[in-house]
Amino acid sequence: MRTRIRHYRKLRNLTQTDLARLIGTTAATVSRLETADMTISMDWLQKLAEALLVQVTDLIDSPHPNRVPCVGRVGRGGAFDRSAARDDDSVALDAPARDPIALRVGENLGAYCAGDVLIADRMPPEHTKQALGRDCVVEIDGEASGFGRLISSVDGRYILVPPEPGAPARQLPTPEWVAPVVMLIRYF
Repeated sequence: MRTRIRHYRKLRNLTQTDLARLIGTTAATVSRLETADMTISMDWLQKLAEALLVQVTDLIDSPHPNRVPCVGRVGRGGAFDRSAARDDDSVALDAPARDPIALRVGENLGAYCAGDVLIADRMPPEHTKQALGRDCVVEIDGEASGFGRLISSVDGRYILVPPEPGAPARQLPTPEWVAPVVMLIRYF
């Protein structure tokens, strides 16, 4: 059975070794689970879903009505390579998140344009380390405290770097929740 384990592992910025530690196995086993080299049981799917913060059904690669086939790749100079498309390559139009929230960008901010919609995956504070190095919404003390690239400092506190160049970074205490961006929707 084909699964989407690799997709969600990479989405969470985890290596096979990281995921193996979370589910109590080896990186070699994770590799075999990702490539369908071994039969995957419901026990494995449940462990993986919990570690990857998704539903078990998200891990099962089945035909999905919100998937659009990818017909090729665009490269430098506007080159279009139809041969780069694979039969199993498609784009999901649903949010790859367990607890999705949406944000609308109000003005151009770094790589984000006014009108962009960001889909983020709200996570409890014990999963904050999985969001490091990613653009996130961070909430502290019941209010949205900021948006930016979440990094950690030497003393273990968190630093939020806003997306626009030259904006000052803010040091934050441990958040109530953090929501890393998992999807960008840009309308033209």
